[in-house]
Amino acid sequence: MGGQMTQTALTHETLLQHIGQDISACRNLLVLLEQEREALKSRDLATLEDVIQNKSANLLHLEQSAKQRSAWIAPQVKPKDTAENAWLALIDSHKPQIQQAWDELRSLLRECQEQNEINGKLLARNQQVFSRLLDIVRGKDESGPLYTAKGGRGAGTGAHKLGEA
Repeated sequence: MGGQMTQTALTHETLLQHIGQDISACRNLLVLLEQEREALKSRDLATLEDVIQNKSANLLHLEQSAKQRSAWIAPQVKPKDTAENAWLALIDSHKPQIQQAWDELRSLLRECQEQNEINGKLLARNQQVFSRLLDIVRGKDESGPLYTAKGGRGAGTGAHKLGEA
């Protein structure tokens, strides 16, 4: 009986509004990811800081939404069933407008994930460049890494003198 209460409390409008807010958060995130990519390319740290703060707010919203969905379907999840299947069954019962909104949200989430991965790679590359520049500034390893005759990385001149003598 308790499950029915949750089911009835979750109206078509509530569900549509919930998914709509997530779609909006994803769209914001895509704009922010684009700004982040530009800031990474131009190494604009001030913009990057703002973007990351806004990104965090949108990610937090999406995280809380996911928790809300879990709470809504918790009473419907049967043993040996997954939360995703229970959610899809719930959406199925609210066709077709909800289904379209949910498909759009899933597509936007995938796009956000892809864009975020691209930015992550760009950030990693920037960090490598930055780290290399710091090493040069600190006077470390100016000649680049030296390799031993066996192909191993040497620590500069005289790395393996004792073992080779």
